[in-house]
Amino acid sequence: MHVCVCIEYLWIVVTDITCERAVDIVLVLDQSTSIVIDTYDNWDELVLGFVKRIAGAFLIGRNQTQIGLVKFSDEIEIVFHLNTYGDRQSVLDAIGNVTISGGDTNIAAALRTAREMMFTEKNGSRPEVPKILILLTDGTANVEEPNTIPEADLTKAANITIYTVGVTHAVDENQLRVVASSPDYFFFAPNFTQLSSVVQQVVETSCKEAATQPTATMITTTTALTTPTTTTTTTTTTTSRGMLQ
Repeated sequence: MHVCVCIEYLWIVVTDITCERAVDIVLVLDQSTSIVIDTYDNWDELVLGFVKRIAGAFLIGRNQTQIGLVKFSDEIEIVFHLNTYGDRQSVLDAIGNVTISGGDTNIAAALRTAREMMFTEKNGSRPEVPKILILLTDGTANVEEPNTIPEADLTKAANITIYTVGVTHAVDENQLRVVASSPDYFFFAPNFTQLSSVVQQVVETSCKEAATQPTATMITTTTALTTPTTTTTTTTTTTSRGMLQ
């Protein structure tokens, strides 16, 4: 049911989606310097808010959905593995504590790290459960650029479904469509403020990839809000900002 309120002739509808399916999801986040050139809110509120809404749309548990997270720039950092947290609140709290280090953009290494180190049984990946990688970037690959598509192909060959999310017109949309498992698995937001507008599409599409555990249903609830839905806890420190290159 859709409930709307009219404020100064603007109808605001915010939709939350819950996917009751089992899937292993690795979120791969660009943490390059360009994200916070204008404001740290781009990371603290908008990127992490987007990630929280994606993770929060799935039922988190050892026999349900598991979430892992990787940050990348010119270096790669594993934030937490698929088997690190076994409940929804712990995952959301961990996401809220993720800082940004800055640097360039190495998509190839990010894909390679996710495939070789995240999607392993040792680190929580389950062989009977679909594997989904959601990569978010605001730019183009400028480190290991020739390896970007080959690494994407190897990742797909490992039975990992790739979704790509491009933010701002600085991204190479054609490249991100090729990196994705299907051109339809590429999503675009013209700026960070509009990043939340693609949440529903990403969740709905990825939910269809998920395994039934034991019965799959997708419940959509809509609530009228007059304020942003992001509830990210800002934890960026001067130390992490000092690391920006």
